[in-house]
Amino acid sequence: MDIRRVGVVGGGVMGAGIIQTLSSFDYPVYFKDISEDLARKCLTYVEKIYASAVKKGKLTEGEAKLKLSLVSGGTSDEGFADADLVIEAVPEKIEVKRQVFTSLDKVCKPEALLATNTSSLSISQIASFTNRGPQVIGVHWFNPAHVMKLVEVIPGLQTSEETIRDSVLFCRKVGKIPVLVKECAGFLVNRLLGMYMNEALFLLEEQGNPEGIDQAALMRGMPMGPLRLGDMVGWDVIYHSNQTLVEEYGVRFALPPVFSTMIQEGRLGQKVGYGVYPSDSQPGGPDPSGLADPQLNAFADRLIFVMLNEGIRCLEEGVASARDIDTALQLGTGMPKGALAWADEIGLDALLEKMTALLAQYGERFRPAPLLRRKVYAGHIGRGSGKGLLT
Repeated sequence: MDIRRVGVVGGGVMGAGIIQTLSSFDYPVYFKDISEDLARKCLTYVEKIYASAVKKGKLTEGEAKLKLSLVSGGTSDEGFADADLVIEAVPEKIEVKRQVFTSLDKVCKPEALLATNTSSLSISQIASFTNRGPQVIGVHWFNPAHVMKLVEVIPGLQTSEETIRDSVLFCRKVGKIPVLVKECAGFLVNRLLGMYMNEALFLLEEQGNPEGIDQAALMRGMPMGPLRLGDMVGWDVIYHSNQTLVEEYGVRFALPPVFSTMIQEGRLGQKVGYGVYPSDSQPGGPDPSGLADPQLNAFADRLIFVMLNEGIRCLEEGVASARDIDTALQLGTGMPKGALAWADEIGLDALLEKMTALLAQYGERFRPAPLLRRKVYAGHIGRGSGKGLLT
């Protein structure tokens, strides 16, 4: 399909970032929000993104004005009638998605593609709300959408090969790096991040030293500590996503008790003034926690190893190819190296030994992936052996 006109449903921060990206690549975009006030706020945010680009010298004022002229919005579905592709970016509630896709199916032309930006809900279920299942696909952008390069492309059970091909090609045309991901709870990046964030909260519950936990992640090259990341994203958002993982995968993703306590107490992060840290709290020096390296390393092992192990499970389940898993994790989380490359570098035998010890101490979330065991038994241990997860 030759995609020439695009629609976006939802004008929040994510929707606005998507709109700006599409218009910056010269696509006419019509967007819809639930009120004229919210539609104006969305357009104002898009204007701010363009103003920032002009200030940085990436665009002239004239170029920015021309691209902004491609954007229109309101509260009606009528603007989607001539769209070739409509991207949904509304809240993660299945009933809201149902309303959106039922409506789009009626108003959009028969050949139009419908994409959902969901980060956790079933693509197949969302497609069932329409009479065009082969033309419905997951296209999961990352926040901020106008900055982050990664897009997870997730086919549902009915999605056609043509829709997959057209979606991947379109993502490339708007400057993104698409990674094809099998439909499953959390897809790829959020599935691994779910493990990481849970483990950070288990550590917080045990140790009560948030600076030390964040410092441990920074020591291993992560761009931000998990607890500060949670405060920035919003713990309610993460809680909702991680509940989906518990429902799908069971005890391995069991939520730390402190997580529910934080939600009940309204400690949701920066948007309400307090999460793990007060909103005006800034990171301290190189090691503000006062912890010795051995303890920081122990924290870091727990945070990183659960992610690497879950990445190996994703490879075993065929969620994505080995190279795509590593590409997605680096682009989507800022990991200094891909999960599989990192495991190979550590040595799969060493990783298995450490995971087995952590399993005995902390339980099911550290149970080694079956593929990890098989690789070690076969002598495919990475770390210079010539055979590992990527070779």
